[in-house]
Parts: sequence; structure tokens; C-alpha cells
Amino acid sequence: MLTKQFKSALMCGAACMGLGVVAIPTASWADDAASTVVAADAGQVSGVVTDADGRSYLVGAEVRIDGYSQVAVTDREGRFTLQRAPVGRHTLSIAYVGRVTHRMEVDIAAGAVTPVNAALSIDTGASSVADVVVTASRPMAESEAAALQIQRSSTSLVNVVAADAIGRFPDQNIAAALSRLPGIAVERDQGQERYVNLRGAPSRWTTIAFDGVNVISPSGRTARLDTIPAAIASSVQARKAVTAAMPGETLAGNINIITRSAFDYPGLMAAADLGLGYNDLGGGAQYNVGGFISNTFADGRFGVLLSASRYEREMVTDNFETDWEVASEDREPGAETRTWADAHQNKLYRLTRSNTAYSGRLDYRPSDDHRFFLSSIYTEFTDDEMRNAHEFDFDDGAVRTDRAAITRGYADVRTGNTAQQGTIYNVDLDSTLNIGHTTQSIFTTTLGGDQRFGGWNASWRLNYTDAKSEGGPGFNSTWKSPSNRRPTVVYDFTDRENHGVRLYDTVVNPDGSFSRGDIKRSLDPQDYNFVNLRSTTSLAQTEAYTARLDLTRDVDLFGLPTELAFGFQYDNRTKENTTSRLDILPGALTAAGIALPTTDDFALNKPYKGALPLGYAFRYHSKQGAWDLWNRLAPHAVVAPGVAEDGYYKVSEAVTAGYAMATTYFDWGNLVAGVRLEHTENTGEALVDKGQGYQPLEVSDDNVQAFPSLHLNWDINDEMKLRLSANTGAARPDYTDLRPNFSINDEDLEISGGNPSAGPEKSIGFDAYFEWYRPGGAFLSVGAYYKDLRDVLFDIEQVRFGSDVLNQPGLDRSDYAFFTIDNGGDGFIRGLEFSYSQTLEPYAERLGLPDWASGFGVRANLTLNESEATTPDGRKVGLPGASDVIYNAALSYERYGFSSRISWQHRSEWLDGLGDGDIVGDSYWDEVGRLDFKASYAFNDNAEVYFDANNLLNEPGIRYQGETWRVSEFERFGARYMIGLRLNF
Repeated sequence: MLTKQFKSALMCGAACMGLGVVAIPTASWADDAASTVVAADAGQVSGVVTDADGRSYLVGAEVRIDGYSQVAVTDREGRFTLQRAPVGRHTLSIAYVGRVTHRMEVDIAAGAVTPVNAALSIDTGASSVADVVVTASRPMAESEAAALQIQRSSTSLVNVVAADAIGRFPDQNIAAALSRLPGIAVERDQGQERYVNLRGAPSRWTTIAFDGVNVISPSGRTARLDTIPAAIASSVQARKAVTAAMPGETLAGNINIITRSAFDYPGLMAAADLGLGYNDLGGGAQYNVGGFISNTFADGRFGVLLSASRYEREMVTDNFETDWEVASEDREPGAETRTWADAHQNKLYRLTRSNTAYSGRLDYRPSDDHRFFLSSIYTEFTDDEMRNAHEFDFDDGAVRTDRAAITRGYADVRTGNTAQQGTIYNVDLDSTLNIGHTTQSIFTTTLGGDQRFGGWNASWRLNYTDAKSEGGPGFNSTWKSPSNRRPTVVYDFTDRENHGVRLYDTVVNPDGSFSRGDIKRSLDPQDYNFVNLRSTTSLAQTEAYTARLDLTRDVDLFGLPTELAFGFQYDNRTKENTTSRLDILPGALTAAGIALPTTDDFALNKPYKGALPLGYAFRYHSKQGAWDLWNRLAPHAVVAPGVAEDGYYKVSEAVTAGYAMATTYFDWGNLVAGVRLEHTENTGEALVDKGQGYQPLEVSDDNVQAFPSLHLNWDINDEMKLRLSANTGAARPDYTDLRPNFSINDEDLEISGGNPSAGPEKSIGFDAYFEWYRPGGAFLSVGAYYKDLRDVLFDIEQVRFGSDVLNQPGLDRSDYAFFTIDNGGDGFIRGLEFSYSQTLEPYAERLGLPDWASGFGVRANLTLNESEATTPDGRKVGLPGASDVIYNAALSYERYGFSSRISWQHRSEWLDGLGDGDIVGDSYWDEVGRLDFKASYAFNDNAEVYFDANNLLNEPGIRYQGETWRVSEFERFGARYMIGLRLNF
């Protein structure tokens, strides 16, 4: 293995050197000339840019010498350096969105550094400086300006969301924070934002990074962002256009989470957030607590920052699910066009969810040319779930209508039943009363440095990341109705938001037919027989090591200032999955002379907490009572055969990459061109039962890919910018897809499992965006994007397994059908983006408005998207997760220390999964909206109170199959409210 990895490193290292040979001769000549200029005819300008009161550094401010194309951008410490600055007296300008452009005269001496410090005041649109009135803090305006400035100064396409002010972030997790940006839609679980779809792409095509270092989430390649609390970030960047310096696995985009550093603030800084609230549905409590403290020491050479946060909420969820099929029992005319609900269930959740994060960072800056840091971050998402599931199995025991003299009513139009209304007799009733505990965590540590050696800048990072998805120990109990106590069910599915059932006793008539008896008002212990108790424990752990080196040098290339960049990166990742299960079965208890348990053994006498009109009463189960029951019967538990073996897999991935890139500055903007080479090697191992016991199986694969990119940024004038880009990327299959686990069914001649040979999904993307940064912080952008897709992955059925790896003597399994994931057809994503933000402040004076009216503002964005890919059966479908329309609209008011915003998010329906090709159709999540309100009042610079209200309209999540009336899942979560206090010191 090590030999293979060493060869891999050599291969990409040689490729990177080959790229360097193309650029270095010219660069070397140009640098020699540049060195002469620096020594004899040039100087440097270096300094720090802050806000007007000196409390915060301004990141992304653009510094120029008038009449020259060279530009410097301030870093997170507000620092900048202009290399090879022309000697003499010149005008230096510093521009920042929403602030007055700072201009000053500087005298630049040859071979010397000219120090410059600047403080930029807010641009209120007043006609003169004397007219500027500071009315109080403006956290929303300052946050918007900070985000827009980072976007404006970037040499690639990016959108940014920044903290409202020191220590403030308006959302609980990173997915929620991103949901307000153009082109981003979120997928929720239990009403909480979890995954992001970036410009119509599946969530698996978006990667995440901490401070520029890509990390793997507990879910694998799919970036699960509810794991990461927003409180740890100072800003979050959605990088939509890939450069050569970014890993090639970034197909749709990259979410870069910028964490805080002590050097972000001038001296001692501390912030705290305390919030309390409740959930409207169920009345559960929620709270939020967090903060950070940082300081610099030894004349600013050392810096230490510590932060912690925790958000927890208790909630209930109302849920029903209905399964649809074309019933083989329906043999009446027109059966081929009818669908029936073969099962219906209510899943009634009681949940406690929490997000926790701890981080620490140590910075050391011995000089302006050498900076080092050590950063550790731990984030954790926990889900403690208690679920009562009641399922009505309509088709259990059903018979064909052309053979049934006596019918139970399932799929039988002769009784007057339809897909949406009807009566079914003697329905099998199943129930699972479960207690689940899952933890998703990320621990990542980075040791890094940013150093300058003569004319070279070196940035290096060493990272270790441990991502875990832990489940259990869980409690699962299964119960089934006895044959003599099965109810009659009258179902009514005409209301999309209430698939209702009413229960009655079943009367068996003398002739064997059925009729409806008395109404049944509750589900009771005697309605169930014990089936089993189970406790499952699982761990999916990914360990990743990353080493990265980036080298840059400023040169004059053909008389133009150019930054040359070369880099090398090595990633080694291993994901291992283990599962175990204990079963307690009726046979073992009976053999031991122990009475079988009933649901009454751990039931609670508490009222239903939800709002769904169920049509029956039930009893919640007790967590303590359930575990007491398990512990009492645990001596009779047995290890479930085959569970550990079937659930085990280990997948390793080694990626060696090198890149070369050049950024050339013109008087009209800049051009970024580069190419990245990556060599990837995958190895997977698992245990496979070929019929003679489990045996180890190992497979491997590798590939080399090149990712060229080109970005043009044209500054039309001081306010307008045009961005054009062409870029490439590839999303490798997830680790669970690459696992070599196989499940064999010799009776049906079928094999199912992962596909270690599945290749990456590839894209060639084009972007064209116009950005207008208007005075006073207003912003307008219009953009178009197109991605040409190849080798899109689908869950498929292959006609032949096509390998002899599972064959046994006298048993050829190579011709078995194979259910797996594999690369399928090509496709595309294309769309338009619009974004606009504006306040009345710049126009208040000229319109003659009173001062209070200038606090109103509006922010809105719209994305129109279209996507298509070819399925294995030749159909054209949209990509999973792609909505045709996404928009956000917000009305804000900010004046005299008061800030408020009411916002509406909306996304149209999107494909969730492919159907079987029959008339049931594909699965979609229906369109959904979200109305939120936030308000705060700052007493001074140190204290403010706030109020948050989320999901005010209690919008549900609805999933359907094929037709909108054919609802397969409905869930409602209720509104959430919180009040709190924020402190800054």
C-alpha cells in the first residue's frame, strides 16, 4: 500500500513539476528583472485597515495606487502589502463596500517600506462629512457590507454570509446561514436545515472546508451541515466557481467556513449569547448559549482564542406516510392505470436535538513575514428520538379480485373503494416503539503557517480530521396484531395534509364476510402481540490526513503584475463501518418460562403532544421503562446472525494532487488561469457470504484526472464588475457506494451491493455574472451558469453481475442481476441568478424623508434553474435536489439601535428519487416556503436583546409520488420562538 501511495505521490509531483517548467522560465526571467526594479526603482506600501472606531479589522478591502493596475486585498487581520510600488508621491485609495473610499497621499522610497494605517467610516449617503450622524450599531448593514466586500475582492465567483457583528450570527447552523444566499436551497430534516443544493446540483456535489482545508462530513461526501453550529464561524463562503487551487472533488461548489482568530481583533475581545425559547408544537423548550474570548500577548506576537456553543431544543413532529403501488390483486377493468395505498402509518416523534461546538486557536507571529497557528475544532450534533409508529398494512393477506368470493376490500373497486377513500376489513396492525440515539461529530486539527522568504510566499497546512456517525445503543420493539383483533379501517386520503383513518371493530359474519362493528377509539396493549426487542449499535468513522503546500510569487510577466502559484496536496482518508445487534425473541423467553412482554410494560399516561387528527388514541412509551424492560430480559438476548458481517466495510482513498496557476492584473481587472492534476486510488474491503461462510473481499481502483480552469474578472468601472469563468470538476462516489459489500439471493438470482468500480461524476462549467456595487452598500447582480455533466450516478439494476468473484464450485453467479450504483447518462444544469439589496439610507436626504424612514431596506434573490440527466432506462429527469425556482425576499429596518428583518424563503418541488418506471412515478418533495422574523435592540456597543421567530406559518414538508395528490409523506414541526441577550466586551 505504501509503495503504491509513494508511486502516486511521485506521479503527481512530476506532473506538477512539468506544469512548473512551462511557467518558471518566463517567470524566472521576469522575476530577475523585477528584483532589479525593487532594489533600484521600487518600494513597498504596507499597513492595516480598520473600521472608524478601530474595533474591527476590515477584511477584503481593495488597496490601489491610482494609475497602476496592481491591487492588494486586506487579509483577516486587515493587513495588506503592495509589492514593487512605484517610487515617488502617489495617491493611495482604499475601497470597501458601504464605507467612504479612503484616499491619501503617500511618499514611496526605493527599497523601503511605507507604512499606512487607515480607518474607514460608514457611507451614509450624506452630502458632506458634517452631515454624517452615527445613530447606533447597524449589525445587518455591517454584516452585508462585509460579505459583499469579500465577494467583490475575490478573484473567483463567491457568495458570502458574515456574522452580523462581533460574536453574532443569526442562525443556529451553517445550512440555515447559507439558505439566504442566491442559488442555494436547503433540504430539511424534522424542520431543521441539513443539506444544501448549490445551483440545482445534488447535495453530494458540494464539499465543505474549515479555513480552506477540505474535510469529510460524518455522512461521507455529502456535506451534512446541521452538524456544524454557525456560532463557530466569523463568515461562510459559498465558492461556486472552482480554481486550480481547490480540490477537484468540488464539482458544484465548496462551503468554506472561516473560523475566528485572536488576530481578527485588536486586543482583548469577548462575546456571549444567551437565549431561551419554546416550540409551538408540543411546547418543548429550546435554549442557546455560546461565546468566545480572545486576546493577544507579547506585543501582538501571540494570540489565543477559545469558543464554545450549545443549542438544544425539545420538539415533537407530526408525520404520516402512505405507500403506493399498482396492486397485483386488482384484476378489474382499468387496473393497469390505478394505484392503491398498500400501507399507511403515523410516525409520531418526540425529539431532543442539540448542536455543540468547542474550538481553540493559538497564533504566533514572530514577524510580519512569519505566522503560525494551531487550531482545533470539535462539533457535534445529537438526536435523541422516541418514535411511536402505527402502521395499517392494508394489503396483508389480500387476494385477487377475480378469485375472491369474499373480499376484505383492498384494491377492490367493486366495493366502491378508490385510491383516496374506502373501507378495508380485518387490517393487520403493526407497531414499532423505538428509542434512538445518534451522534454526528467532527474533530479537526490544523497546524499551519504563512511565511515569506524573499519574494516567495509559502502557505502550508497539516490537518487531521476524525468524522464519526455513531448510533445507539438503540431500543427497538416490534408488535403485531393477533388475527382475532384486527380492526376495520375507513380511510380518507382526499386531504393532502391529513390522511385520516377511523378504526372499528371487525365483525366476521356467519358466511365468512366482514362488516364494520363498533368504533374503536384507542390502540390498547391487547391489540398487539410481541414480535421482538432489538438493540443496535453502529459506528461509521472516517479518519483523514491532509498535507498541503502553496507557493506564490509576485512577478512582472510581460510587463504586467502577476502572481504565480504552485501547490501540492496529499489526502489519505479511511472510512470504516461496524454494526452489531442483539435480539430478544419470543421463543427464547417462552423456553425460559418468562411471560411475553406487552406494550403496557413501558407505557405512559401522557396526552398526545401533536396536532394531527389521528382518529384514535394511543399511549406514548417511557424511555426509562423501555430500558428497564430490556435490562430485565437482557440475559436472554442473542447476537443477531450476519448483522455484524453484512454491516462491515472499510474503504480507503489516497489523493495526490499538484497545480499551477497564474493571476495576472490589468488596468481593467485580472485573469486567473490554472490546471490541477489529481491521482486517486481507492481500496475497499468487506465480508461476503458466498454460501460457505463469510470471507474477506478486497478490491481496488485508481484514476488520474486533470482540471483546467480560467476566470476573468473585468472591472468595468469603480462600481461594476463582470465575471466570466470556465472550470472543471469531478465528484467521486461516496464511500458507501464504493464498498465491496454484496448480498446474494440465489433463489431470485440477484446480487445487491456497492460498486468499487463506479467512476467520478464529471462536469465542465461556465459562468457569466454581472455585479454592481452601488454607493451606500446597495448591490445588484445578474448571472448565468451552465454545467455539462458526464457519467451521472444512478441506482440501477444491471442485467449481469459480470464478475466471477462470487462464484462457487458448480455455481456461476456472474449472470445474476446486480442492483447497485453506477455511472449512467450525461446531462446538464443551467440557470439564471438575480440578487438585489438596497436601503433607503443613501436616498433619504435627496427624497426629503425623515431620518427614521431611512432605516428601511430590502434584500431579494431569485434563481431560475433547469437540469436534466438520462436514467439507465433512457428517461430524461431532473437532477435530485434541483428546484426550478428558488427565491428569498426580506424586508428590514435598522435605526437607532433597533434591527429587524422579516424574510420569506421558497423553493419549488424537487426530485427525491426515481420510481420503478410504472404509473406510480418518481418521488418528489413538494414546494415549500418558510417565514421567519428577527428583531434586536442594542442598548450600547456592549449589550443587546433579541427575539427570533422561525417557521411562523408552520409550513409542512410534503413528499409525493408521480401526482401531487399521491402524498407519500407529510410532516409538520410547528413554529419556534426565542428571546435572548448578546454581550460584547
